[in-house]
Amino acid sequence: MFAEGATIMRTPPKTQGVFRFRTPAKITPFISILGRRNDGFHEVRVALTAVSIYDTLTWQPSANPLRVQVEGPEPLGPETGNLVYRASVAFEAATGIRIGGLWRLTKAIPAGAGLGGGSGNAAGTLVVLNRLNGGPLSAAQLHVLAAQLGSDVPYFLDPRPQWGSGRGEQLLPLAGFPRLPVLVIKPAFSIATAEAYGRVRPREGEAAMQPPLTTLEEVVASLNNDFERVLSEVYPELAAIKTGLLAAGGRGALLSGSGSAVFGLFASAAERDAGQMRLTRTNPAWLALACDTLPDHDYAVTLLQEPK
Repeated sequence: MFAEGATIMRTPPKTQGVFRFRTPAKITPFISILGRRNDGFHEVRVALTAVSIYDTLTWQPSANPLRVQVEGPEPLGPETGNLVYRASVAFEAATGIRIGGLWRLTKAIPAGAGLGGGSGNAAGTLVVLNRLNGGPLSAAQLHVLAAQLGSDVPYFLDPRPQWGSGRGEQLLPLAGFPRLPVLVIKPAFSIATAEAYGRVRPREGEAAMQPPLTTLEEVVASLNNDFERVLSEVYPELAAIKTGLLAAGGRGALLSGSGSAVFGLFASAAERDAGQMRLTRTNPAWLALACDTLPDHDYAVTLLQEPK
């Protein structure tokens, strides 16, 4: 940790009030699994872009013990395992600043979908706690903390289009990625990341690719997800969703990350919205989320309530 030997404060943090911000989802237009690393993770090459589907976090710091309340359609396990809780504890340990109070997390990003909802929650928590407490951690220190919380978490510290390598935490800008209308379809089931990596067949010995992704046509031509074929064999509904997106006007469609969500790329918002209406009507069990790719995301904080 960075503040080695620091004494944890036992008084409330200086920042008081009630604060709200949003954390986005992401999709992966390109993901190649290149092999297993010595540390047990897989070497990947992945293109990531945030999309305008958001979870909402409300933070009320106080002298009380740290709590996380989650509102959403799916149970997310014990409070102390939640990535918002873990990120808060990691920030406290790294800075010596006591983090107590109440987080309220309102989920709109489906879990177990390959959309990075939990990773975005963790990164947003780190970014906002750092801002509200005077910026004690540098960008490099935040990156180290984020990587300890999960492979996708570093991306969400600055969720603009980027290439990821290593296990996904080594990031470079993906210049020129277009703003595109997107329709995300989540089936009734989820897929655990561990299951997906356990089934995938890495491209051992192949060179990492980095195709140009500056137009809709280039993105569609380069769509690739090494998880898709093997997971579609186990979950044939994934192929049905992809076929449905293309039939509904999508110019291209692909499994996002390790699934189970599949996204379609459209030439216009009107075509996307028409596709959403069609698929919602014909497949009511599918959750259909209309969104757009984002050029960036700032974790802008709204002060909901002044300190008392």
